[in-house]
Amino acid sequence: MRNDKDAIKILQQSLGNIGGNLHIVETSVPIDKQMEYFNYSEKLRNNDEPRDVQELISILEDPAATMQQLRYALSSLAISGNVEGFRAIEKFNETHKDYWTSMALMQARMMLETELTDERQVFISTGLGGKDDKFRFFVLCKSEGLKSFSEFQRGVIENEFPYFIEKRHCVLERLSVSEKFFTILLLANLEVNIKDLIDEAIVECNQYGDFVSDSYMVTNVKVFSDEEIENELKKNQLINPEKPF
Repeated sequence: MRNDKDAIKILQQSLGNIGGNLHIVETSVPIDKQMEYFNYSEKLRNNDEPRDVQELISILEDPAATMQQLRYALSSLAISGNVEGFRAIEKFNETHKDYWTSMALMQARMMLETELTDERQVFISTGLGGKDDKFRFFVLCKSEGLKSFSEFQRGVIENEFPYFIEKRHCVLERLSVSEKFFTILLLANLEVNIKDLIDEAIVECNQYGDFVSDSYMVTNVKVFSDEEIENELKKNQLINPEKPF
């Protein structure tokens, strides 16, 4: 199984050295969609054409507005540094939750804080997003030897991992135990060493019999589906390709 633990550690160390006020995108937005938004926003920033805030807000309030018009209005308001524009995006986001609106809201908040304070604003975005000062991580663990978990072993996993996640002041969003692997979705801040957290929980589980492999995957890019997990295990020759589970 691919091991991303060191990459996550490097990411956290790098982010920890960034000065200024950090803004974390809270929603899960694919990287390619984020780049689409940023490229569009950059083109608007390089265009000196004046934009009337009230006219842009009226586009958001128009039920007949096209997707192209809405994206233009959202991105233009986001870079305006205007309080009223920020409130308009915030209101629009209440009923139109999609990746473009989420990105615009985050950028608008960042631009507004830049206008109102002298503090450096840093925009941080990952595929899985985050919440407040925490980043979202997806963890994939497998059974030792890809043997099926017993009911007792499932119970141990479901008790021990939440305990160690809470102990590190992280937030467990989801723990799902399948026949031969389990996945975790959690929120952790920059100070948390994800590798140590998972290692510690695995060691504790294995006090009851070595049934959790110490090889696992951590990523903040995407949540893997069961089919993708199966393909990942096949690719790394962890299961018999003739007999997928």
